[in-house]
Amino acid sequence: MALRKLVARVNRGELPPGTHRRLPYPPFDVLLVNLGGVPYAIDDTCNHAGESLTKGELHGHQISCPAHGYVFDVRTGKLVEPLGLCDNQRTFEVTIEGDQFAVYDEIIEIVAPGRR
Repeated sequence: MALRKLVARVNRGELPPGTHRRLPYPPFDVLLVNLGGVPYAIDDTCNHAGESLTKGELHGHQISCPAHGYVFDVRTGKLVEPLGLCDNQRTFEVTIEGDQFAVYDEIIEIVAPGRR
């Protein structure tokens, strides 16, 4: 099991289906989206121009960057269009814990050889 760090908890009632919001996670932010009761989270900073995706328009499971219209799938972080012009967005694990969405970041464990 991978190590993980809690980024944020959001009450489900504060993020109705079809909405999204930015969560501060220094040194960057996370975009949390509620798609029909299923939460997804990706890096909020567009890999192309550095603009906040929270300012973009959400259409179904895709969000467009307000700077140049690049479109990302919020479920996977993958660039939908235009293809090949920037990297995919980083994704975060989101779980439903009671009446909250909990966003987690995977922590990479570095272990010296022979220390495990």
